[in-house]
Amino acid sequence: MQPLFINSIRKSRPNEFGWRQLILDRRDAYVGDVPTTVSQALINLIHISDTHICDAQSPARVEYLDRFADPHHPASKIIGSLVGTYRAQESMTTQVLESMIQSINRIERAPITKSKIDSVLITGDLTDNAQRNELDWFIALIRGQKVRPDSGSRDNWEGAGGFIYSPYYWNPHGTPEGKSIDYPRDLYGYPTIPELMDAVRAPFFASGIKFHWLAVHGNHDALLQGTVAPDVQLSALATSPTKIVQLPDEIAFNALQNVTEVGPSSYPEVENPEVIAITADAERDFVYGNQWQNKFYHEDEDNGITRETIRNNRKYWRHDYEKVTVLALDTVNPHGGWQGSIDEIQFEWLQHQLQQLRNRYVIITSHHPVQDLFNDYAPTGETPRVTGSLIEDLLIRERQVIAWICGHTHRHRMAYFGPNSDRGFWQIETASLIDWPQQGRIIEIFLDDMEQVWIASTPLNHSGSILPSPEHLRLDEVNEIAGLSRLLSLNDWQRRGGMFSIENNEGESFDRNSIVVLPKRI
Repeated sequence: MQPLFINSIRKSRPNEFGWRQLILDRRDAYVGDVPTTVSQALINLIHISDTHICDAQSPARVEYLDRFADPHHPASKIIGSLVGTYRAQESMTTQVLESMIQSINRIERAPITKSKIDSVLITGDLTDNAQRNELDWFIALIRGQKVRPDSGSRDNWEGAGGFIYSPYYWNPHGTPEGKSIDYPRDLYGYPTIPELMDAVRAPFFASGIKFHWLAVHGNHDALLQGTVAPDVQLSALATSPTKIVQLPDEIAFNALQNVTEVGPSSYPEVENPEVIAITADAERDFVYGNQWQNKFYHEDEDNGITRETIRNNRKYWRHDYEKVTVLALDTVNPHGGWQGSIDEIQFEWLQHQLQQLRNRYVIITSHHPVQDLFNDYAPTGETPRVTGSLIEDLLIRERQVIAWICGHTHRHRMAYFGPNSDRGFWQIETASLIDWPQQGRIIEIFLDDMEQVWIASTPLNHSGSILPSPEHLRLDEVNEIAGLSRLLSLNDWQRRGGMFSIENNEGESFDRNSIVVLPKRI
């Protein structure tokens, strides 16, 4: 069989500002042998991750910390890392997910096995700031309801890049009288698009996913900015009529040190910060307790969430197919820190499940990949946390475990964990829908006539338009706004090369378009 070629999107050469356009291309081929026979399709999944449905007007967000990582900011060399609390495209996340759902719904069969799609798997960070309104927008998008991705004022955009003017944010409407042009347009080639911030909050009717779907819990679904455990004070901040727009540099540096991979993490504490008045909105409150599971539960939907998981406030689950079982872990550390772990009770559940499943193929899914499960922080008196090394040791002893599907890193990556091909699993990390390249993937797992286990990955683009001129997009078209978001994500001015280059998210060809094989396992 000849290699199958997959539609790809090519980047143009940068102009004098470093800005690049996008061009539709056909160039990526599968890496690995395409099997000549498919004896049995075990499972076909469409995998998307890190949708980050974002209320970019929320007063609980800390966009004002992000500027210290800008290349032109003197502090960027001192910090030496990304901050990740502001993106020019973060106001367009609902349109991007809708555009991806449209792509998903056009798929009839998996590309290699030619068999049906079993489920869409969405591996966490469904929301950006763990807010109720963000989760409501996500649910409306996947269920095919009317979405109005707006909060606060019904008359004006009250977020960065509009009502809040700062040269550190992209201001698509242009430069207000008496202000200096913003750095993204002045230094990095970002376009001017009048009325954009009104368009991104306009209501639209969502398509809804036509396939069975499963959702996994991520750190941005539980923690403020994916890092800080919410409390009563932070709820008051999120629903308040004021928004912090700037901190003194020294206080901001201290705040950055308290936003950490491993808990505890804390929100910036400052007396008399610079604030502006905005419209309060009670729907911006955080998702607490079992509210996350309650949003997904329906008696007629078998998506892993049951009355028992709601009653026990459990966000990990099991879902069975004909010969495959998916075990979803909740790898969020609820005590803070953006990296993950699980508690001892969940680890015992995982051990018990694996003992029951020795005669079935097992796929593990979670938000975090195994290498990022090192956040072992737990306050005194709380259940101890179990990290990735112990989980990996458990899984590689079980021959039926063949794959771990996850997100969190916002990149495409395929890596094998295990001592040999008889014991171990392929970990499949898929890129996000908020950062470049804004892709998902189709994952096919099937047997050949010798009962070898094959895993094939095919990248999936959303339906966003390839825009020849971003200044002239149609603001009433969801897919044109989604196309703009993808273009902005490529041109992130903080990630134009070096260690944090946005192109690292693409991975190598093998990370995107791979075909791998394991010996007979059960």
